[in-house]
Amino acid sequence: MPGISRRSILRGGLLAATAVVTTRLAGTATASAASASKFAVAYNELDITPHVPDWPSLWMGGYGWDPRGASASDPAPAHPLRAHCIAIHDNGSVNVLLRVDVVSIPRDVHQELRRQVCDERGLVGSSDFMIVASHTHNGPFIGDTHPDPKVVLNLNDADVDAINGSTYVFMDLLTDLVERTVRETPIPATLHFAEGSAELGYNRVGLDQVLTDVPVVAVRDFQDGGLLAVLFGCATHPVSCGRAPFEFHSDFVGVAAEIIEQELGAMALFFQGTAGDQNPLPLPTGELGQTLASAVIDTVNQGDFTDVAGPITTELTEIALPFAVDTTDDGVRAELRARFESRLDGHLGQAEVRHARLMIGQLDAGSLPASIPMPLQCWRMGGLTVLGLAHEVVSDYHVMINALAQDAGVGNLWIMGYVNETQCYVPSDRILWAGGDLHVGYEAGWNDDPWIAGYGSGMLSYGWPCPLNASAPGSDPASPDSTEALVLAACEGLLG
Repeated sequence: MPGISRRSILRGGLLAATAVVTTRLAGTATASAASASKFAVAYNELDITPHVPDWPSLWMGGYGWDPRGASASDPAPAHPLRAHCIAIHDNGSVNVLLRVDVVSIPRDVHQELRRQVCDERGLVGSSDFMIVASHTHNGPFIGDTHPDPKVVLNLNDADVDAINGSTYVFMDLLTDLVERTVRETPIPATLHFAEGSAELGYNRVGLDQVLTDVPVVAVRDFQDGGLLAVLFGCATHPVSCGRAPFEFHSDFVGVAAEIIEQELGAMALFFQGTAGDQNPLPLPTGELGQTLASAVIDTVNQGDFTDVAGPITTELTEIALPFAVDTTDDGVRAELRARFESRLDGHLGQAEVRHARLMIGQLDAGSLPASIPMPLQCWRMGGLTVLGLAHEVVSDYHVMINALAQDAGVGNLWIMGYVNETQCYVPSDRILWAGGDLHVGYEAGWNDDPWIAGYGSGMLSYGWPCPLNASAPGSDPASPDSTEALVLAACEGLLG
């Protein structure tokens, strides 16, 4: 890769482009470590841009409601899709971060990746393995569940079969990437955390907070302090490329990573934050990428870093996000069926017809879900805690979780979103209360009927029957059975 020195390549190999609650307690990490602990790291990169004939499908995720995909005749993209893996060895244990340029990873794909990596190959403990999607909207469509490509893209059975074929290619590549990285001889290293800032986006729902944090971890050679890798993040939707042209692209976050690598000569790994309601400013992709890259480079060169110390303590747990109505109740199911049947005439649109048919089929089969699972993961170290949240979490949670962490004396906290699986938006109470009054109810999951997934909403695109449960309007604190209260309680438990 241009810009990465031979020294860096030798210290972190590059791969060619080829075809329920667990815990590890390794002791108590002390936040008052006088100097960085000696870890050891291995890291690798893989081009995962779909291409024929190796990938059966070139269909793209990120936008609805019509077919959208790349062309087999297109040249290789200027900014390819990449996967990066870093294995952090800590006194005999290994922790693995895998980040991927896709819009989302559904639950069944996440679970199969975890089964292969943790159980079948025994490469890493389950709570020590974290997967993060960049959420680029110009990546491949992965899986056929949430979202359902028939609903979102109006595809046929053969197209869905092709998507599933590509999903298997995707899983094989990622599993092999993790295995190579874990089995590679690691380099003694130190880790250091700092936080920069960049003005990248705005709150598309119209709420007050705009997230500007740019967390950075510098990975340095233990012997000479040379920079080996940079882990960085922000919380902004990678949608600057727009719906067209129909070509694979890592968006501004991928551009930023490439600039960082060229400038610093070290591998750059991007991790998305709680970007559910954060959109980029209407600027060119390259300009946004440069802004983010400059913030990271300035932080690496001039930031006030905290040494990160081991041991690393990890935990992976899961909660069930409840719907606004009880879908196990016979009367509720009958009412839902009637409301979905009212959409079959197409007056709301054809995507709503396809979604209604899917929901009616689940009602008839007795398979309508009662809730949405949400994995949450936490890695605690001296000087840094990493909290990983599944799904498209809105920025209210970034604010509320940071307040909880401050009260608990957690110290430096990096909150990641789109972790392990992404199958819905996770709105806060005030977004759920507003429904269609904020951004047409897209993030809330409903617009004019709080019982069922709103037309054109996130709940419809992800293939769920109803919005998530909110507290009673005006409640403070959140009601115990609300989405907001359940998420915050789980985070508080993980942060300790």
